[in-house]
Amino acid sequence: FPTRPMVVLPHSFPHAAGSFYGVPPHIKRYLHFLVRNSEPRFCYFRLLSSASIGVRAEKAFKIYSRRRLFDAVAQGDPSDLDDLFLYLMETMKNLTDDEFKEPDTGKTCLLKAMLNLHNGWNDTIPLLLDIAKKTDNLKEFVNAEYTDGYYKGQTALHIAIERRNYYLVELLLKNGADVHARAHGEFFQNIKGRPGFYFGELPLSLAACTNQLNIAKYLLENPFQPADIAAQDSMGNTVLHALVEIADNTEDNTKFVTNVYNEILVLGARINPTLKLEEIPNRRGLTPLTLAAKAGKIQVFAYILRREMKAPECRHLSRKFTEWAYGPVHSSLYDLSSIDTCEKNSVLEIIAYSSETPNRHEMLLVEPLNQLLQDKWDRFVKHLFYFNFFTYTAHILILTVAAYFRPTKKDGVPPFPLRHTTSEYFRVAGEILSILGGVYFFFRGVRHFRGPFCMFSPVPCDSTHSPLLPLSQLKYFKHRRPSLKAVFTDSYSELLL
Repeated sequence: FPTRPMVVLPHSFPHAAGSFYGVPPHIKRYLHFLVRNSEPRFCYFRLLSSASIGVRAEKAFKIYSRRRLFDAVAQGDPSDLDDLFLYLMETMKNLTDDEFKEPDTGKTCLLKAMLNLHNGWNDTIPLLLDIAKKTDNLKEFVNAEYTDGYYKGQTALHIAIERRNYYLVELLLKNGADVHARAHGEFFQNIKGRPGFYFGELPLSLAACTNQLNIAKYLLENPFQPADIAAQDSMGNTVLHALVEIADNTEDNTKFVTNVYNEILVLGARINPTLKLEEIPNRRGLTPLTLAAKAGKIQVFAYILRREMKAPECRHLSRKFTEWAYGPVHSSLYDLSSIDTCEKNSVLEIIAYSSETPNRHEMLLVEPLNQLLQDKWDRFVKHLFYFNFFTYTAHILILTVAAYFRPTKKDGVPPFPLRHTTSEYFRVAGEILSILGGVYFFFRGVRHFRGPFCMFSPVPCDSTHSPLLPLSQLKYFKHRRPSLKAVFTDSYSELLL
C-alpha cells in the first residue's frame, strides 16, 4: 500500500510472529505478508517516506460497510475501493467476515460482483481477488458460498459458468476456486412441481448441461485443479446422469445433449483409459442408460443404445459394431450389458415393470430391444409359454372335473368308500393329478421366488394349491414399484381381489 517508496533495501530478520517490535499492527501485518512471500532469510520491502507518512496521517481512511462495498462492486467501479485494502489492514478484518456478508444468504462482495457483470466483465473482481490474496484470505474468499436453503452451496465458479464467461472461470481457477463445490440448495434439486434447475450440483455438470464444452474441457484439463470426471453429486449422479436428467426429447435439446454426452465420454477415455464412466451407478443403482429408460428419455435412450464410434481410439466406447454392409443391408452387433434381464436393474425389467414410465411402449420398439424380444420369443419363450399355458389349463380342467364329481352328503359321510366304477376311477385319478399338479406348481413357485428374477419365466399360481401366492404378489409389487395412481390404473386392483 505505500504510495511513495524510498530505496528498496535488503533487511534480515527472523520469521517468528511479533518480531517487528514497535511497528503499528496494520504495518506489521503487511510486513508479515511480505515475509511469507519472500526468501527464507531476506525480504525486500518498501518504506514509506516521512512525507508520505504525514500525508496518510492527515488523510481520513474510508470506512467500508457491507452496503458501501456491495454498492461499489455492483457499479463495477474500482475507484470506490481505493482504500479497501488499507482499511482491512488497519482494522485486521477480512472480506469473508460476517459483517461483509448478507446475513440471510451469506452472499459476499465477490458473489455480488459476479452477479453484476457489465458486458461480461466487472473491474472490481480482479481487485477483490488481489486484496484477498494480500490479506491471506484468498482460498476462503474465492470459495465462499451461499448459505441459505434455496441457493445453498453456489459459489462464484458456478455463477461464472452460468454466465458463460470463460475468462472469469479461468481467473477463478487460477486463484484457487474449488472445481468440486456442490450447489445443493432447493433451487438446484430435481423436485417435481417446484421451480429450479437441476444440473448435477458440480461445476463440470453445470458446464455440460448448459452446452459449454469449452468450459467443460478447461475444467477437466486446467493446470490448477483438474476436475474429476467421475465425481458424483449428493444423489450419486455423474455428469452423464445429469445430461440424461435435463433431456426433454425435443430435437434441439437431444442434439446438444447427445453431442456433449459423446464428447464427455471421449474426454473421459483420454484422461483415464481404464475408467468405465458410463457404468457408474447412482444411489438408486441406475446407470445413465437405465436412468434414461426409467425416465422415458427415449431420444437419449436410443442414442446410447445405438452409439457407434468409428475412431480406433474410441472404438471401445461403442455399443453398436457394424460387421458388414452391402447396399442398404448391414449386420451389426450390440452390447447387451445393462439391457437383458440377467442383470439387476436391467433396461428390459425397468421398462416392463415401471408402469408410470413415459414412452415405455415406444422404447420397446427401439433397436436392439425390438429384435432382442423377438429373438427371445422365437428361441425359447414361446415354448415355455405354450407349455405352461397347456399344463396349467389341463391342471385347472382336471381340478374342476374332480371337484364337480366329488362325493356329497347324499353319498354318506367321509371317509367315502371307493366304488369300483369307471367314473369313480376317473374321479380319483383326477384328484391325484390335481395334487401332483399342486406340488409341481408349489416347487416351481419356490424356485422362482428364490432364484434370479426373469421376466420370461411365467409362473402360474393356483390359489387353491399354492401357499406362495402372497409371496408372489409381494415380489410383483416390489418389481413394479407401484404408486397410488398405478393401483387404480393398472392391474393391481385385480391382483388384490
